[in-house]
Amino acid sequence: MPPVNVNATKQEKHPLQIKFENAILKLLQKKDESEIVNEILPILNSEISINLVYPVTQEQLTKLNRQKLLIILDKLGCSIAEVTLYKWSNNLFNQSRNAYNKFLLLKQYNSLYPTYEHAISISPAFYSHVLDSLVIAIFISVQKIFDNTTGKSSVTIEKLLLKYEQNYTIFREFQEIYKYDEFFEEKISWKWKVSEDEIKFFETNNFSNLRKDDFIDVSPFLVLKLHEWKLNRFKDLKKLDYLDAQRNKIYVHNDKLAMNNFKKLIENNPLSLEDFELFILFSLKFTHFLLLMLTDINFAWEPINNDDWKETLKYTTIGLEKAENDIKKLKEEIKNN
Repeated sequence: MPPVNVNATKQEKHPLQIKFENAILKLLQKKDESEIVNEILPILNSEISINLVYPVTQEQLTKLNRQKLLIILDKLGCSIAEVTLYKWSNNLFNQSRNAYNKFLLLKQYNSLYPTYEHAISISPAFYSHVLDSLVIAIFISVQKIFDNTTGKSSVTIEKLLLKYEQNYTIFREFQEIYKYDEFFEEKISWKWKVSEDEIKFFETNNFSNLRKDDFIDVSPFLVLKLHEWKLNRFKDLKKLDYLDAQRNKIYVHNDKLAMNNFKKLIENNPLSLEDFELFILFSLKFTHFLLLMLTDINFAWEPINNDDWKETLKYTTIGLEKAENDIKKLKEEIKNN
């Protein structure tokens, strides 16, 4: 992000902040004082960890960030598109983040095994169950996110994408706007970190010489088109069909085909670890971007303790080596005596 002139002043209040505050005040105006004091405010203050007092004013709401305003709107039963987008994207982001963290553990196991094979072999049953549980948990999470059900009560990444398509114009083209005076302003674009599978899309949309992990300027509309393209690519390659087939015939139902010829079922519906990584990152990056636009909060998704397993295996190896040396010394002492 380019440096901002120190003489510039940030726009006083974001349009979404203003919209949310006004919507809350309008909803509260329709409520009785006793209901607000005795029912609504105690619930809001307790569940959201805020301290609103009656009468609720614009000044009180201005002190709250957009995420808390969205939660208040949801609690008050507001039906504006931003509330639905927040609820859906927040739910799918948390599911995607959990799946991603489990996927990183699976990748970590594969990378650690060649170095720490001996330490892992001490507890083969334990690691077998852990890996099996990770695979199943990852699969179920991804299948829920990409579920093809058409029921109104279900929330999936494709439904979120459609909801976003219908409402992306509510978001500003730029992340921040800094004003120098009434004649000049500086606009800071939304940033997107390019994945390897996205390079082809961006190159067909007037970007050149892109590499994995490059940061580029994007708009809400371009992010929409990117994810429509990626979703259609999943469908064209039948990846979602394979996901659904494995879900129905292996993980949910006792299917005769899986019982009689499991190998053929997998061969006809192949999915790799890379496929699951692409599924997870599709949902994770998209929902993260939506939450950033809605709340102005850059939510973390990388675990901070992802080296725990390596450290455990390292000290296990040290302990095994010491035990072997102790046994060796003991045998020598017995032999010499």
